[in-house]
Amino acid sequence: MKTVFSPLHAGHAGQMELVTSAIVPGFEKPSRAEFIKARVESEKLGPIIAPHEHDLAAAKR
Repeated sequence: MKTVFSPLHAGHAGQMELVTSAIVPGFEKPSRAEFIKARVESEKLGPIIAPHEHDLAAAKR
């Protein structure tokens, strides 16, 4: 399994979410990304790779 990870994941830190018509604390947090990365490494689930940009040519067809 390939895992895509970037330090930019730390910027994904929503304060709240709407779940079944209720506002709840945000689930996606920088600590969750770090936890998942650490677990992938400790369990040797595969390489952790950096994201890369794709051009939009295919999407524009």
